[in-house]
Amino acid sequence: MPFSDQEKIALLSLLIEMANADTKIVYEEMITLNLICRRLEIDHNSFVVAMGLKCEHAIEVLKTMSDEKKLQLANMMIEIIDSDNQVDDNEIALLNHACSKIGIDNLLK
Repeated sequence: MPFSDQEKIALLSLLIEMANADTKIVYEEMITLNLICRRLEIDHNSFVVAMGLKCEHAIEVLKTMSDEKKLQLANMMIEIIDSDNQVDDNEIALLNHACSKIGIDNLLK
């Protein structure tokens, strides 16, 4: 099942937050974000909206997704974390927070 436009904007917002968790978005993270946007067919306007969306609002939207979509989101967050080959404590903290709030952690037990 494809992501809705609202889900795409929310998940992209969270992924941008993930890329910026260590206070800098590096080239590799931008490439990964771009690839994800292409894969999900996210246009420039949706990207701009996602940049302005608060992380906690995005999480509220993502809570209502199907379990399958939540697992896809978890994989995308890990793609962002792994993209620059440097795992930052803030990235892990955001991953744990998002997985807990969205309910992804319950799916992995």
